[in-house]
Amino acid sequence: MSLLAPLGLLALLTLPVIVILHMLRERRRRVIVPSLLLWQLLPQSHAARQRRRLSITLLLLLHLLVAALLALALARPQWDGIGFGGQRHLALVIDTSLSMAAPAPGAGGSRLDAARIRARSLLAASGASSATLIAAGPQAQVIDGDAGNGARLVAALARLQPAGVGSDVAGALTLAEASLRGRPNPQIIVLTDAALPALAGELATRAATVPIRWETVGGELDNRAIVAFAARPRSGTGPVQVYARVANYGGGALRTVVRLYGDDALLDARPVMLRPDGEVELTWTVPRGIGFLHAEVDGDDPLPADDRADLSLAAHRPVRALLVSEQPAALERALRAVPGVELTVAAPSEYRDNPADLTIFDGFLPAAWPSGGVLAIHPPRDATLLAAGPPAPISGEVAITPAGADLLEGISLGAVEFGPATSVTPPAEAVTLLSRAGQPLIFRWRFADSVIAVWAFDLSQGNLTTRLAFPLLVARTVRDLTPPAAPASTLAGTTLSLPVDPRATVVEVTAPDGTTTPVDVGPEGRAQVTFNQIGRYTLVELAGDRQLYSARVGVNAGAASESDLRPRPVPGPVAAPSPRREGDEAAQPLWPWLVAVALLVILGEWVYVHARRSRAFAES
Repeated sequence: MSLLAPLGLLALLTLPVIVILHMLRERRRRVIVPSLLLWQLLPQSHAARQRRRLSITLLLLLHLLVAALLALALARPQWDGIGFGGQRHLALVIDTSLSMAAPAPGAGGSRLDAARIRARSLLAASGASSATLIAAGPQAQVIDGDAGNGARLVAALARLQPAGVGSDVAGALTLAEASLRGRPNPQIIVLTDAALPALAGELATRAATVPIRWETVGGELDNRAIVAFAARPRSGTGPVQVYARVANYGGGALRTVVRLYGDDALLDARPVMLRPDGEVELTWTVPRGIGFLHAEVDGDDPLPADDRADLSLAAHRPVRALLVSEQPAALERALRAVPGVELTVAAPSEYRDNPADLTIFDGFLPAAWPSGGVLAIHPPRDATLLAAGPPAPISGEVAITPAGADLLEGISLGAVEFGPATSVTPPAEAVTLLSRAGQPLIFRWRFADSVIAVWAFDLSQGNLTTRLAFPLLVARTVRDLTPPAAPASTLAGTTLSLPVDPRATVVEVTAPDGTTTPVDVGPEGRAQVTFNQIGRYTLVELAGDRQLYSARVGVNAGAASESDLRPRPVPGPVAAPSPRREGDEAAQPLWPWLVAVALLVILGEWVYVHARRSRAFAES
């Protein structure tokens, strides 16, 4: 039972008032006697006790009962049906972050195993009509919705695995509340190891709509981990500087060894001393040419997954570029300065369709757009691919459109003279990046398996090639028309939307355990890849049977937010904020029944008093 207006219970203050009124009534009762002479001989103390004594009469009890019923009716109670066949609906939120893989002392397994056991016990004891199982991993997700407490839910619990770094508890609570909306007697129970540094703070201002109960599993464990691993080349062709940070999340000092491997060959083994709750930073200089690094710290701790870290050293994606121009000198210099570009130069008469990643046409256009990235500069008037008019001088300030901010932001174009611009009508799907006096100077669009950009000006007629802006504009355009390199590393459980080659139709993802999964490329030229396993992933972009690009990605578990296995304070239990919820059809109001009973009592009192007076009148 719950109360919609608890302040109505203040009416219970009338109960002592009724008692006082009855006491006053008893003390001042009028009695007709022949004389008061003999009463004066009675002891005064006894008389006072008589005045203070309250006679428990039937009328007093009836008055108190009526007042209590009306006060309870003012509080607007409702019956939610619990305990008499009413329905209960439960949402179980289970933390599936990587720290749940640590052992749970006394449970005979991991923290996640302990959470499974506790979940089955809660389901058996709750008698819930339905239950929803939600995993609070790096991304919260509903594992099984509206399931009973039978074999289906047990099977769903058994499928839960540590999903990666981080726990989206707030998102899981939102999913739980959505699944319980409109259900009678809802409740959310969260099972977590509470190894989340900012859990209480993140949820402090969150308004809950469903009662929430928190239960922790596991206990306090010491751990050590590699929480940072990165590399940066010293120069274009020089050695690579490598950085690692090792943390000790425990109360005791620790002496251990950190080993660094390059392409699976041991490069260094360095002893380190870790203070209690301390960190050590390490640096190495490794020669260029190594493709993949791997570091590990001597473990023997509760969470071996974060004792290692992997990192790819492929900073740039190789780009095979073809420049087709009669006067290639300026463009050739700028293109060869772009890291990762392997350039081939050809005259327009020598052009043949070829599998270049990027094709640059200067003053020339073929009969059809080649696949991959395409940059068309100063398209000729007789081109069939674009409707180009004669070059014409234009004046006015150049304007960078919002779509061109990423490409042109920070490039100084104020002193650049573009010369006569070719009047080109952009395709309907093209986006203008730079314009002058309303005429597009640079625009871009995607066509089939090509990404095309057009510079509608003649480089030989302006001063752009003599300005510092030119190599910057060329380098950014190359990166805009070709996808970036795969990330060097990421955290376990991360889902990345990777831009891929416009010609790619599928990306083969090979996990550390050797399983290969094909991932389709979306129409926007991206592939959604989830990195669940810890170790070395291989990505291969394919256009049919042709391999376009291959890269390795290190997936790591060490993070300051995950490797500290000591539990933090969890939010307190959250009570039901409103007993009457919209759509809660099972709750029934009780106040009409209380008022009806009060009226019946008043009627009974009237009958009783009337009968007694009638009897007294008859006896007199």
